[in-house]
Amino acid sequence: MAMSQRTEKKPDSLQQPLGGAMTALLESGVPGLYGPVSISPLPGGRSNPTFLLDAATGRYVLRSRPAGNPSPWAHRIDREVRVLTALEGSDIPVPPVLLHVADPSHFGEPFYLMPLIDGAAEEDPALPALSPRQRISAYEQAIDILARLHRLSPGAIGLTGFGSPGDYNRRQLSRWSEQVAADGNAPPALLELGSLLSRVLPPQSRTSIVHGDYRFGNMLFADGRVTAVLDWELSTLGDPFADLAYFLLAFDLPHDSPILPGLAGRSRSGSGIPAPAALIERYCRTTGAVLPVAWRAYRAFALYRTAAIAHGVLHRNAAGAIAPDLFHHLDTIAEAGLRHLGGGPTP
Repeated sequence: MAMSQRTEKKPDSLQQPLGGAMTALLESGVPGLYGPVSISPLPGGRSNPTFLLDAATGRYVLRSRPAGNPSPWAHRIDREVRVLTALEGSDIPVPPVLLHVADPSHFGEPFYLMPLIDGAAEEDPALPALSPRQRISAYEQAIDILARLHRLSPGAIGLTGFGSPGDYNRRQLSRWSEQVAADGNAPPALLELGSLLSRVLPPQSRTSIVHGDYRFGNMLFADGRVTAVLDWELSTLGDPFADLAYFLLAFDLPHDSPILPGLAGRSRSGSGIPAPAALIERYCRTTGAVLPVAWRAYRAFALYRTAAIAHGVLHRNAAGAIAPDLFHHLDTIAEAGLRHLGGGPTP
């Protein structure tokens, strides 16, 4: 979700005036906000629609549940609001929640409002717009923020009981394995990877706040620093090593992957991008944690979860007939997970 105050003014065809009742609701709920207000879609909000609001007194971002969402448990805007509110004032850079409206009658779905944060997101983990020195800084900042997040006491910031109880790793593996089985037509490597993980993925031994989708595409950068971590829809209390492994996912994904762009197959010589081992060492030094013996299983599970989610989305969008090239990409991701479990080279 690239939310930037440097964003150029939207074409008039994309901007629409916000209705009077909705404008009045925002004016009454957000000090300093006054109309008229126009609204336009913001790209990159993933599964929760995100909009740019241009008011007479400033610019804001509105994030809502998708229209017509049939499940009360999916796209939980209230969960995002809870974790963002809890993290406000901490050393985790997050946008403040200015207004949360649970009543869907105003906008068609529950929503929340936040200020437009200066910065832009970069989906490509190669960070092509940055210099080698800036890339080093970007990766180190990202790891340091993740380490600080995992050091926070959930109870101290009001997140006791945030998410489902029980073993996060087993719960996640069971959820996505059931989804893969229900969808059918999965690559054989993905099925094999899920079966192996059911035997070797370790139980959760530490509990922390986890982001669930921690990557550069969900961070804003401005003037060489991370100004915000966004998209907390998948956050919960879980295993911090799963979060760390997911951030390192980019080193396993092919650079041309349509699922998520990666670094595999690219030369990193002279790029400034730190090696995964250096990032892991920095994380462990900051958190005081010791990398688990079964660390390779965490790396493999990050790949399995990514492929399983992508398989479900592609399967549903294509009515079960996934295009051969996309099927191949899913297979490639699963094969990378099998290499971790097989003791092959680990980037």
